[in-house]
Amino acid sequence: MRRLFPFLPLALLGCLVSGDSFTSKASAEANPPAAHQLRIATLAPRQSGLGKAFQQLRRELKERTEGQVNLKMYDGGVAGDEMTVVRKMRVGQLDGALLTSTGLGALVPQVLVLQAPGLITSYPALDDVREELGPDLEALFDKAGYALISWGDSGQIRIFSKHKIQHPSDLRNVRPWVWRGSPTMKAFIEATGANGVTMGLPEVFSGLQTGMVDTVIASSIGVLAFQWHTRLKTMTKPGGGIVVGAYVIKKDRLASLPKEAQDYIRQSAIDHADEFREGGRRLDKEASEALAKRLKWVNLWRNQHAWEAVQREARISLTGRLYSKSLLTRVQEIVGKNY
Repeated sequence: MRRLFPFLPLALLGCLVSGDSFTSKASAEANPPAAHQLRIATLAPRQSGLGKAFQQLRRELKERTEGQVNLKMYDGGVAGDEMTVVRKMRVGQLDGALLTSTGLGALVPQVLVLQAPGLITSYPALDDVREELGPDLEALFDKAGYALISWGDSGQIRIFSKHKIQHPSDLRNVRPWVWRGSPTMKAFIEATGANGVTMGLPEVFSGLQTGMVDTVIASSIGVLAFQWHTRLKTMTKPGGGIVVGAYVIKKDRLASLPKEAQDYIRQSAIDHADEFREGGRRLDKEASEALAKRLKWVNLWRNQHAWEAVQREARISLTGRLYSKSLLTRVQEIVGKNY
């Protein structure tokens, strides 16, 4: 399970991981079909660290359950973008997924308080918030019918563009991408007074090619993985919020598995939690360093107050729609204790 959750935002290049195929009656008898099949979707490619980790998990689950459980991975985005994956989970076509905040927010809107613009801007702050609020948020997923197996971080949010973006008003003169289904990104762009271009994740690269969009807000991991950087010229510092993700499985499907499989899935995530978290952060740092060799840094500190004002307006606009004022206040108090 090494380096599993750092790859939550990767996409588009993978292929379907299918179960074993049988070419003869003899092989079928030697390898009877699993009684339980767990169908999990991810945007990460099969050859990524995540894809390889799940192949290992698949083998170990089969061994521990004597072939009764088969983990079938739909990787590389072949199951669709995150909103499509959520829909497929709801109708029973998928059993679980590794999602970023966009997909998680479709399941439990309150979780998007973790992505409220400008609220949580450092890893230590995120650690504090999740330590205190994690059980409450996991309970909300449980109530919605999903087991949250593990959290994951996928890097700090930055603005990447073909232009020099220094002040929020600069976004009004460019064509920023707004991820379809992301209310937090939409609220932020609207707070700047800009007109965002709404499109799904798979459309962004072609949008950058044609000029339909020229600016993206994402982590360095995602920008590098999607090769968006080949169509961009600048990146901002310091990093803003954190791209939050999680591994979720439908409760009823998890409960239908043999107990040893349930225990192994949960315990493996617990055992590797620190590794997942630190691995994702390290990967983002490495990606940022790689991009800095190709793109020009733009420092936002000079206009820090203007950015903070826009972020504050955006997160207030989401209060009552995604999360309650009391939840927002609680996170602010947690962050304010040490930061």
